[in-house]
Amino acid sequence: MKQTILTILFILLPLTVFGQLKVGTMNPDAVLDALPETEQVETQIQQYIQERQAEFQDRYQVWIEDLTEFSELAEAGEISGEEQARREEQLQERQEELSNMESRIQQQIQQRQNELFSPLLNRVDAAMSEVAEELELEFVINQTASSGDPIVYYSSQRGVDITERVIQKLTQN
Repeated sequence: MKQTILTILFILLPLTVFGQLKVGTMNPDAVLDALPETEQVETQIQQYIQERQAEFQDRYQVWIEDLTEFSELAEAGEISGEEQARREEQLQERQEELSNMESRIQQQIQQRQNELFSPLLNRVDAAMSEVAEELELEFVINQTASSGDPIVYYSSQRGVDITERVIQKLTQN
């Protein structure tokens, strides 16, 4: 991270020597929060997550019930060694299937989030580009990273925060 910041500084520093570098900042989370569509998308994602989790929970519950039944029968000595080995193998296979299913569900949720947020992010990008061109900015720096850590640790009050203008551009339609 430090290396990336230093690299950016070394690239931008010579530009400031030759002329005034105009840099703006933007908080993409604030922009997305200002869009009414964001709430709809988040609701759709939550519904999708709940559906997928319910499907997983149903299969997991059946596996737990079968495992419990098997354990009780084995402890009571009501199944033969051969039957016990066969059931253990089946239960192990089903456990692996559940693990694979859980991974697939996580991937599907991520894919669904990407599908639903992509059009919004494209609109935000277009509006940001328009505002940056209107203000004749050379760069717009993201105020926060996806992890929540700020990318810019210091910004003077002279910096141009274009967040509100991007929100206005997106909501004026």
